[in-house]
Amino acid sequence: MWARTRSGLALRARRWRFRHGIAARQVAIRSHAPWWLKLLVAAGVMALALAAARGIYDAGRGWVGLDVDDMQAEVVSLRERLSVVDAELASMRQQADSAHSSLQIERTAQEQLAARIRSLESENARLREDALIFESLAGAGSSGIEQGFKINRLVLEPDGEAGRYRYRMLIVRQGGKADADTKGSYQIVASIDRAGQGATITFPPDSGAENSRLTFRHFQRVDGVLAVPKEARLLSIEARFLQDGQIRARATASL
Repeated sequence: MWARTRSGLALRARRWRFRHGIAARQVAIRSHAPWWLKLLVAAGVMALALAAARGIYDAGRGWVGLDVDDMQAEVVSLRERLSVVDAELASMRQQADSAHSSLQIERTAQEQLAARIRSLESENARLREDALIFESLAGAGSSGIEQGFKINRLVLEPDGEAGRYRYRMLIVRQGGKADADTKGSYQIVASIDRAGQGATITFPPDSGAENSRLTFRHFQRVDGVLAVPKEARLLSIEARFLQDGQIRARATASL
């Protein structure tokens, strides 16, 4: 029994040393805090961290020369200046359009005036030709020249478009007494060069074509346009006046 009591005391002593001796577990004593206080403290810490981050950002922006407020003010100023420049540009464009329209009107008026002058000069030249023709006809009638026909003033010139040419001529009845109208027709025979090969083209192909018939008393002025293939080169033309299929007068012209 004494042995049991001794072993029990030894066990209790071992347990006491385990709990209160050097090998005993460490115990921390902490005060209990409510959850809302912890949340408030955490919010305060986050606010302080954000404020510190903002301060560091502003400081860093100032160090590198980036001031957002100044940049925004400059952007506003640039937009205002851009609006002013756009307004000035629109005004200048309007003035330019007005000046261009005025210039076009003046240019059109000048072209019309030049065309009118050319028309009057051409008409004046024709009147002079008519006067000379009447004088020659009067002299020929009194001198007893045998009646016949002649082609005067045959002119050939480009018409401004490739392959197109304009011709002019004057068919005159000379000698004799013109008691009745003269009827006939005319033809234009064009000599061309096509790739080194010579050829002729007749305008119109039929000497009795409606657009080639002529009726006149003393003289007849004829003008028209002929077209040759674009790959061909016009060398010369021969104008013919025909009566009853017979050639009564002819003349040639070249470029």
